[in-house]
Amino acid sequence: MPDIIDYYLNSASNIVQYETIEISHPDFTQSYFFVRNNTEGLTALIEGSVSKDFDYLPMKITENPSSADLDYSLTVEFGDLGEYLPLELDAVVDADGLFVEPTLVYRTFRSDDLTEPLVGPIILKIKSFAFDRYGSVFQATADRANSQKTGELYTISRFPILRAFL
Repeated sequence: MPDIIDYYLNSASNIVQYETIEISHPDFTQSYFFVRNNTEGLTALIEGSVSKDFDYLPMKITENPSSADLDYSLTVEFGDLGEYLPLELDAVVDADGLFVEPTLVYRTFRSDDLTEPLVGPIILKIKSFAFDRYGSVFQATADRANSQKTGELYTISRFPILRAFL
């Protein structure tokens, strides 16, 4: 996996971080692959060394403030003029697939190395949608951690990886 610290501290100023999203649902006509900040689109390798074409779509991706319970979510605003998601959600309704939430996969790549993600894949579930004539806004969140309320204590001594969240 590329070293994210190397990207931030040692990369040339002309190297940028491309933000990508993948949106899918069993009842969609296809999976969608979009890049936010490369108007020409890009081709990158994702998990399993699969080559995917990411089309440019004007969008804003906002990481929502995380809370102490490690929940993670993104708000994505599409400038697609209603071209993609409203039609796909109509297909989901027609197929009676409303009980399955669409999946969003977030990845970032270095512009000089599209062979593996710099960050990700972060797999989220799309929980809410809003549409208007200009585009779509939706929120994608991680599955709830410890939603069973087992009473487990998550301490640094038991889970050293939690040190990164301090």
